[in-house]
Amino acid sequence: MIATVLLSMIILSILAVLIGSYRVAAKARYNDHARYVVKSFADQFLTQQTGTSSGPYTLFVVTGATPTGTGMTWTNYDGTVATGTAAGLSVILGDNTGAPILANVTRSVWYVYPGGTANAGNPTTIAQNSSGGSLLRGDFTITYSFPPSSPQAETLTQTVSVMRACP
Repeated sequence: MIATVLLSMIILSILAVLIGSYRVAAKARYNDHARYVVKSFADQFLTQQTGTSSGPYTLFVVTGATPTGTGMTWTNYDGTVATGTAAGLSVILGDNTGAPILANVTRSVWYVYPGGTANAGNPTTIAQNSSGGSLLRGDFTITYSFPPSSPQAETLTQTVSVMRACP
């Protein structure tokens, strides 16, 4: 009888460790996917043309302190295309092998004060035109809950900030 109780306790503790390690691995997968999404937008911000002669592309429109999803699109793993709104861009984290999580991506774009001013390097919504153009700062943030639909859900946020010159 004692051996049965001890064996049951050992098996239950091994099972608890396996469940815990599965949750840690799942959280790491979702964190990696979230980082991939937000870095993809940051890379797009760095490498694309800022606009045409008629004006800047929506991704480069200065938003200031009000994060928005306007100007962003994303194709999810299931082929659906998400389009950004003023509230953000809803993307699906994960794939068909696990439980998908809905995440919200926002962007904030600022001008940066040029060197030689009292506010050098600080963000502003006022255009800072010089002979070399302007410096733009883009902050891309993704927010999601893990584990989803759980009373113990933790809100996770990742932000990538990048700067680029624009004419």
